[in-house]
Amino acid sequence: MSRLPLATRSNVPEDLLYVWDRTATDGRVPNIFGVMANNPKVWRSYLRLGNGLWADCGLDTPTRELAILRTALLALSPYEWHQHVRIGRGVGLTDEQILGLHQWKTSPLFSDAEKALFEYIDALAASDHPPAEVHNALAAHYPAAAIVGINLLAGFYLMTARFLAAMEVETEEPFIGWHLKR
Repeated sequence: MSRLPLATRSNVPEDLLYVWDRTATDGRVPNIFGVMANNPKVWRSYLRLGNGLWADCGLDTPTRELAILRTALLALSPYEWHQHVRIGRGVGLTDEQILGLHQWKTSPLFSDAEKALFEYIDALAASDHPPAEVHNALAAHYPAAAIVGINLLAGFYLMTARFLAAMEVETEEPFIGWHLKR
């Protein structure tokens, strides 16, 4: 059970009900949003930033999901891992690719560009200043606009992981597991 109550639609001011309605399925929002809806204006801002990063981070959709999953794994965020396994599968990622993120350095499943991306995300999760050689390897595969997007995307999901942990937000259904076994 989360540390804060899950807000209901009746808790949301009328001018922000559209936020609830756009994120709800069968009248319910995911638990992360139920907790965030305790502060509806901040929740709306969070969604706007997240949507912008999803659309314009400079990565194609499957690569974006691999980046988010790698970030969730590094942050040990069960909620983000659980949600983005589902989303990743929905955009064509295989379970083999998803599981390959555990040992990406030795996996033949990933391109040099993807490996440079994962190395950068690993370095960013470990420090606020990735080494020059890691940055340069990323820059060999991605333009400046994508590097900005990658930084902000990884930072957004590291922040999200901290929020989820601090608020003890649980997955809506049983956790899929780090190795995709319940």
